[in-house]
Amino acid sequence: MKWSIAVKLNMVLLPLFVLSLLGSALIIDRVLTGSARQETLQTARVIMSAALATRSYTVDQVQPLLAAKYDFLVQTVSAFAASETHRLMQRQFPEFSYREATLNPTNKRDQADAWETTVIQTLASNPALDEYTGVRDTAAGQMVFVAHPIRITNGACLTCHSSPEFAPKTMVDIYGRDGGFGWKLNETVGAQVVTVPTSIPAQRAAAAFQSTMLALLGIFLGLLIALNVLVHLLVTRRVGKMSRIAEQLSTGKPGVGDFDISGTDEVSALGRSFMRMRTSLASAMKMLER
Repeated sequence: MKWSIAVKLNMVLLPLFVLSLLGSALIIDRVLTGSARQETLQTARVIMSAALATRSYTVDQVQPLLAAKYDFLVQTVSAFAASETHRLMQRQFPEFSYREATLNPTNKRDQADAWETTVIQTLASNPALDEYTGVRDTAAGQMVFVAHPIRITNGACLTCHSSPEFAPKTMVDIYGRDGGFGWKLNETVGAQVVTVPTSIPAQRAAAAFQSTMLALLGIFLGLLIALNVLVHLLVTRRVGKMSRIAEQLSTGKPGVGDFDISGTDEVSALGRSFMRMRTSLASAMKMLER
């Protein structure tokens, strides 16, 4: 079977293009997946920062104003303020979650579940760990989580959480005497946990991957077509014409058409040599005839 130069070229280029496309796909997918996770993680950190800002505002500005006037107000509790602020935000972004999970909470809604308990235990077992991140599988899909420890570093907290006898009466009347007491200084009693779904950044990453791969495929196809056109115009078409002229010369037809010998490339040099050979052959044939 005869293989043309163009076919042989495509037999070499096509596997190279396919391998290059597959390699590019693996690299791009890894980069975009990592970027999607970092984007999700950054979103979780922004939510965490908002909660911490709410806590600081409550402790620094709200609590001092109301402490002298009221024995105890739930609204002056920083954890309550952060949770309530996020609850309002969650009406618009229901998939984003913020929890102040505690092993021994005053408010029962802050009771840590089984998974949150493992997070708190991880933070408690490593006092130097200020942030714990990871990915968890849920019924709603994969979630990236960021957890910060809730540690009792301020002795003023023990006024409400050491013993029911020392706690504000209003607080005990609201929440009872069973939970939120017995905390100790420097103890990790809970964790602030933010969970953010990976689905939204993953969808954007998938769309970007598809667009990028289509663009690369278009570039590769364009290069392949351009190379085939160049090979046809610069090599196969000209060599083919030389081949037809040589075939006609071999059958005794020296007066066949001319070949374009302009240019400085190898095919042009071959054409000039071929035309000189043709002229010499014609001269030799005339000499033999005489």
